[in-house]
Amino acid sequence: MNKPERNSNGKYKTVDHVMKEINLCRSNVIKLATEANALIRIGRAVRINAEKLYAYIDREYGC
Repeated sequence: MNKPERNSNGKYKTVDHVMKEINLCRSNVIKLATEANALIRIGRAVRINAEKLYAYIDREYGC
Protein backbone atom coordinates (compact mmCIF):
# COMPACT_ATOMS: atom_id res chain seq x y z
CA MET A 1 0.00 0.00 0.00
CA ASN A 2 1.31 3.45 -0.91
CA LYS A 3 1.85 6.06 1.78
CA PRO A 4 -0.04 9.32 1.30
CA GLU A 5 2.00 12.37 0.42
CA ARG A 6 2.36 14.75 3.35
CA ASN A 7 1.74 18.47 2.91
CA SER A 8 4.25 20.37 5.02
CA ASN A 9 2.30 23.64 4.61
CA GLY A 10 -0.89 22.41 6.28
CA LYS A 11 -2.39 23.94 9.40
CA TYR A 12 -2.13 20.65 11.29
CA LYS A 13 1.27 18.98 11.20
CA THR A 14 2.57 15.63 12.34
CA VAL A 15 4.68 15.41 15.46
CA ASP A 16 7.70 14.33 13.39
CA HIS A 17 7.38 17.36 11.12
CA VAL A 18 7.22 19.76 14.08
CA MET A 19 10.18 17.97 15.70
CA LYS A 20 12.27 18.68 12.60
CA GLU A 21 11.13 22.31 12.40
CA ILE A 22 11.92 23.29 15.98
CA ASN A 23 14.73 20.79 16.74
CA LEU A 24 13.23 19.32 19.90
CA CYS A 25 12.62 15.72 20.92
CA ARG A 26 9.20 14.06 20.64
CA SER A 27 8.37 14.29 24.35
CA ASN A 28 9.13 18.02 24.51
CA VAL A 29 7.08 18.72 21.37
CA ILE A 30 4.08 16.85 22.79
CA LYS A 31 4.50 18.54 26.18
CA LEU A 32 4.60 22.02 24.61
CA ALA A 33 1.66 21.25 22.30
CA THR A 34 -0.38 20.05 25.27
CA GLU A 35 0.44 23.20 27.25
CA ALA A 36 -0.47 25.33 24.23
CA ASN A 37 -3.73 23.42 23.74
CA ALA A 38 -2.54 22.69 20.20
CA LEU A 39 -2.55 18.89 20.33
CA ILE A 40 -5.25 17.15 18.29
CA ARG A 41 -6.01 13.43 18.39
CA ILE A 42 -8.03 11.84 15.61
CA GLY A 43 -8.23 8.19 16.55
CA ARG A 44 -4.61 7.13 16.91
CA ALA A 45 -3.32 9.93 14.69
CA VAL A 46 -1.79 12.90 16.49
CA ARG A 47 -1.57 16.31 14.84
CA ILE A 48 -0.40 19.69 16.09
CA ASN A 49 -1.88 23.07 15.27
CA ALA A 50 1.44 24.66 14.35
CA GLU A 51 0.20 28.27 14.45
CA LYS A 52 -1.04 27.86 18.02
CA LEU A 53 2.14 26.10 19.11
CA TYR A 54 4.48 28.73 17.66
CA ALA A 55 2.42 31.57 19.16
CA TYR A 56 2.61 29.85 22.56
CA ILE A 57 6.38 29.40 22.31
CA ASP A 58 6.86 33.06 21.35
CA ARG A 59 4.61 34.25 24.18
CA GLU A 60 5.97 31.98 26.94
CA TYR A 61 9.62 31.77 26.02
CA GLY A 62 10.06 35.24 24.53
CA CYS A 63 11.36 35.50 21.00
